[in-house]
Amino acid sequence: MNALGAIAKRVLDDYGRHVGGIPASVLEIGAGRDLAVPLAMRRLGVRKVIASDVTRLAKLDLVQHAADRLADKIQLCSWNDLEGFGISYRAPHRVRVFDEKVDCSCSNEVLEHVPLDQLTDLLAALRAVTKGITTHSIDYSDHYARSDRNVSRLNFLKYSDVEWRPYNSGSQYVNRLRHSDYLRLFRQAGFKILEESSSAGDPPPDVLDGLAPQFRQYDPSDLFAVKGRIIAA
Repeated sequence: MNALGAIAKRVLDDYGRHVGGIPASVLEIGAGRDLAVPLAMRRLGVRKVIASDVTRLAKLDLVQHAADRLADKIQLCSWNDLEGFGISYRAPHRVRVFDEKVDCSCSNEVLEHVPLDQLTDLLAALRAVTKGITTHSIDYSDHYARSDRNVSRLNFLKYSDVEWRPYNSGSQYVNRLRHSDYLRLFRQAGFKILEESSSAGDPPPDVLDGLAPQFRQYDPSDLFAVKGRIIAA
């Protein structure tokens, strides 16, 4: 099983642990270019997957390639074929409180890219449409570190919002919220936290000595978290 297949299995394991069985329907937020996670969920027994994105990124040829890698012998010549297979691709689309209900909702390293005001609306919508659990993996790190080894994964904590704004472009946007912020926002949306965890990185001296004022009130384990997971209902 590849990494994206493992992500799909982890979501279904979360559901099985807290609800039981396999969800009949799953909503994935930020489904990406090849819809590999929704395809893997169908392979694992989910009857219907709604793949939602605010931008229409998916391409049929990439979806077909992902299906071939998962050994699903299906031919996807149109978006109707994908719908017939059990995956409803909705993009551009923002989840709303009046959308159809699903057994489970999820995202993988997506929520950190959502501005705070939109995140509040998204969590309220997920609370309204999710019958079972919602499960999310979040990357709390500076995403510039992915392409530049000279950049610390916690580098962006040195910058105030004003200083950070020129670097926070549309394609690289991160909200810089910390794990405790997400827990608070989930609870404010009406969720009960079932499981939560985070893992902290090691901040270099220039980050430790030069934290932007807005980050100084956080506990170190919270502030320096680079990964987190939240499961709620």
